[in-house]
Amino acid sequence: MRQYLEVKERYPDCVVFFRVGDFYELFFDDAVRVARAIDLTLTTRDKGREDAVPMCGVPYHAARLYLGKLVEQGFKIAVCDQVEDPRLAKGLVKREVTRVITPGVVLDEEQLDARRGWYLAALAGEGEAGPVGLAWLDVSTGEFSASELAAAELPDELVRIGPREVLLPASLAPSLLGGFAAAVSAAPVGSPADDRALVEATLGAPVVELGLDGRDRALAAAAACIRYARSTQPGGALPIGRLLVQRPADRLILDEATQVNLELFETLAERTRRGALLGVLDQTRTGPGARLLRRWLGAPLVDVAAIRRRQDAVEWLFERATLRDAIRAELDEVHDLERLTGRVLLGVAAPRDLAALRRSLARLPSMRAALAEAAGHDLAAPELLRLGLPPWGASEAGAVDLGADVAADIAATLVDDPPALWKDGGIIRRGCSAELDELVDVATGGKDAILAMEVRERESTGIASLKIRFNKVFGFYIEITRSHLARVPDRYQRKQTLANAERYITDELADYERRVLGADERRLVLEEELFVALRGRVAGQARRLQALAEQVALLDALAALADVAHRGGYVRPVVDAGARLEIDDGRHPVVEQLLPAGSFVPNDVRVDPDDAQLLVITGPNMAGKSTVMRQVAQIVILAQMGGFVPARRALVGVVDRVFTRVGASDNLGRGESTFMVEMRETATILRHATRRSLVVLDEIGRGTSTYDGLSIAWAVAEYLHDRVGARTLFATHYHELTSLARSRPRVRNLHVAVREWPVSPRTDGSHDRRHQESEVVFLHKLVEGGASRSYGIQVARLAGLPRPVLERAREVLRSLESGEDGGPARGPLAASPQLTLFAPAPAAPLPPELREIADRLRALDVDDLSPRQALALLADWKARLPG
Repeated sequence: MRQYLEVKERYPDCVVFFRVGDFYELFFDDAVRVARAIDLTLTTRDKGREDAVPMCGVPYHAARLYLGKLVEQGFKIAVCDQVEDPRLAKGLVKREVTRVITPGVVLDEEQLDARRGWYLAALAGEGEAGPVGLAWLDVSTGEFSASELAAAELPDELVRIGPREVLLPASLAPSLLGGFAAAVSAAPVGSPADDRALVEATLGAPVVELGLDGRDRALAAAAACIRYARSTQPGGALPIGRLLVQRPADRLILDEATQVNLELFETLAERTRRGALLGVLDQTRTGPGARLLRRWLGAPLVDVAAIRRRQDAVEWLFERATLRDAIRAELDEVHDLERLTGRVLLGVAAPRDLAALRRSLARLPSMRAALAEAAGHDLAAPELLRLGLPPWGASEAGAVDLGADVAADIAATLVDDPPALWKDGGIIRRGCSAELDELVDVATGGKDAILAMEVRERESTGIASLKIRFNKVFGFYIEITRSHLARVPDRYQRKQTLANAERYITDELADYERRVLGADERRLVLEEELFVALRGRVAGQARRLQALAEQVALLDALAALADVAHRGGYVRPVVDAGARLEIDDGRHPVVEQLLPAGSFVPNDVRVDPDDAQLLVITGPNMAGKSTVMRQVAQIVILAQMGGFVPARRALVGVVDRVFTRVGASDNLGRGESTFMVEMRETATILRHATRRSLVVLDEIGRGTSTYDGLSIAWAVAEYLHDRVGARTLFATHYHELTSLARSRPRVRNLHVAVREWPVSPRTDGSHDRRHQESEVVFLHKLVEGGASRSYGIQVARLAGLPRPVLERAREVLRSLESGEDGGPARGPLAASPQLTLFAPAPAAPLPPELREIADRLRALDVDDLSPRQALALLADWKARLPG
């Protein structure tokens, strides 16, 4: 217990998994907490005593499962292993903490998601008012980034990155995280000088070269990440090769609402990739490629030149289907080079990891050869695809080696398929070490030596059935049946008595046994030494391997985008620094896959801040307004991440931010109603949108009363037109908003077409088709002009509302629209006119001269009035008007 308590004192914020034989044991409060969390049986040490110590445990071989469950619940775990052989220990077995597992630092491949990063994030700053430093690190791969941003932007950035654990210094309040949910731990803090020295020593470059000069908060956050990660890995070096300093202005910003509303990474309902944009795009074949593509989707580019370079590479692979298929077939056999290299550097790579690394490296030369052959002397071939090749058209002598020496070293040292439990031996290839080969011969029983000894004993005793055997309990022995016991020589020493035989040992056999067992122990020690030396040599090449992993991930992601474009009939969009957005026959990349082939209705959209800046889109529910708007936003994102888009033609003037306000939801955790969430998101848009932004608004104002909602929607539309100038798609059921096109020059009205026809005649003799029961067909086509109706009752009928409810709804609607004084035929609901922003003000008394004109106008029969008479009346009235 003294050892345990010493470890617990060093790791007070962790539960300690303490290795005892074949179990990990937990004691005191750790045992109580863990037993409750993962449903283990809680027992006690020293049963019967009043001060018995609570304890529980898990088998060593099954520890991964339990560790994973605890990490999911936010536990931090210090794993304390036996670091010497108990058989050789004098006194207590030596134990040390070999690793610390936290929600943000996980290395077990069974717990990691191969298709997304597993990040630890750290914050730094002096308070909530000023800028905040943010750094995030994937310890499993060494991916490391840092940034400085306004505190208000932090929650959206955390959602984009998705860290599992956030390190928060005492100078910052947890409220800074907003609604982002993750495990929160105390950030280790050092002095500015210590931070600078730590980061420079870890990354091997001065702060100026790293891009952190003048970014003290980002530097402090990066140092906190390094300190914390190092504390979790006592025995290994972190796999950090470089630091990427990011600026929000360098990418298309997608806030949390936009990521959720556009279903970029997961669906709103099921929270799954299937049905999300990422589920369509991610056709990558490797984990690194999938993670890179996910990062691209979360941070599209804004630099036109960089976008076009990526497009060039996608197009080159798009046009070479045979090459693309060959590369993707090779990528199927490439393991996760990033995480394999990370495990090597951290000192936790097993023989099977190195074998997987060797097999992966063996695939790279064929991919490079295919790329080189396809490129030939085409100097226009994209540089992004070179995979270690020299510039296109140069000699092969300039090619970068693809880790062939590393693969050869692994192949010469390890067997092709090492066992899972490498400490059982058998991982080192024969011929790697003459000493090991000799020990293996002895340790595996030396069949020839045993057979020779058995022949000699048979001859010397005259017992033809004498056998020399071995088992793990008794070791080597000579077995003689009872019928021959009289011939047993005196030099045989009885070892075991059986029902039909006796087992003996001789001095020669005992000496051989000692040599065999000693050889087996020495063999395991030597194999471990040879493997650790190999792992160290591979770790020395980690920077090369990480660079190769980045190139393979890039090739995989680009090939996936090209394959998606080829299979989906996508086109390369024109991306420029202008402000126009033009899409011909655009399609929703997700919805079209869920429909029968060819059934999706494409649409044209034109948005131009100098002409058609704000599109007011009307039409009934289910007609497809939201689909059209979402597909426009997704096409912009696809274009700026460098991919092709589902359209016949597309021109995208670079967008700096995409904002969406789509759907209705409340936030009970923050005590916010649906309308409050709607208004908060709308306020964010109005504060941060610029002329280069794309704004997608769906049904603003529907969470409150009709007059309030209409007023707010009208004012928001005017503000976006008059003050912001952002490219805006504004879907609404308030048909009054179509009047904006008469007073605002850059507003255009569109509606989604519907076809309607009556299905039964009215029985009351009425000829008012507005309230006649009818069928509607949603054409899903965007056309010019505003819609005149919402077809709400027809949609309600399609949804299955009972017929009496529908009939009553028609009566109420007819009464409301007609303004009948008596109101509906049943019930006290008073009639009211169609709601409009231009409702007349209460009438004021007219002056006498105007009253006379009004009386004559009421009495006038316009059908019998000739044009000449009408002009004469107008001239007379004009002369009577005052002033």
